Amino acid sequence: MPMDALITAIVETTCNQLLTCDSSAAERQKKLVGKTLRLHVRELKPLWFVFSSGRVDVLAAFEGEADAALSLSLSALGLLREPSALTRYIREERLDIEGDPQLVQAFASLFGELAIDWEEQLSRYTGDVLAHSLFAAGRRIHSLVGRELCRSRQQLAEYLTEEIRLAPGPLEVASFNDDVAELAEQLKATELRLARLEQRMG
Repeated sequence: MPMDALITAIVETTCNQLLTCDSSAAERQKKLVGKTLRLHVRELKPLWFVFSSGRVDVLAAFEGEADAALSLSLSALGLLREPSALTRYIREERLDIEGDPQLVQAFASLFGELAIDWEEQLSRYTGDVLAHSLFAAGRRIHSLVGRELCRSRQQLAEYLTEEIRLAPGPLEVASFNDDVAELAEQLKATELRLARLEQRMG
């Protein structure tokens, strides 16, 4: 189908361009050469990744059996950035693996550990000075937004705990915890006295 061909072409082009931008990707890809992996994002149709030396082909259909298969939801795609945690994610049923698990881990490492110097990539089109200026401005904006978000969260917390009393403040929580601990000690002492009383009456 034309739409399938368009999707596979976009994914394939994107993957190969990303791998080209990472000088260390070729070494990680060696473990995958000659292998086929089926990736099924549950909200979408499956895709087959066929690895050869220096590139990856993405297909909407594949005649043979894949060496490994990975199934996960669209929201879980970010998990592939932590290849070392795949076993834990399988136990938590956040993703499913069939076939060779080492192949899936190699696939996750290939794309999850991409190290791309985006400033250098941009400088090829804009020149070093402009690329550096743009990224410096981006970092300042990112830092400013981060500080504002942190300040907003703090103000919201103060409003909820101090102004409208919708949530308890830290001191109230600590006091409540102390009261609960004291009550627990009193209950233990009462249980102990009751047990001693039962022994005497028995």
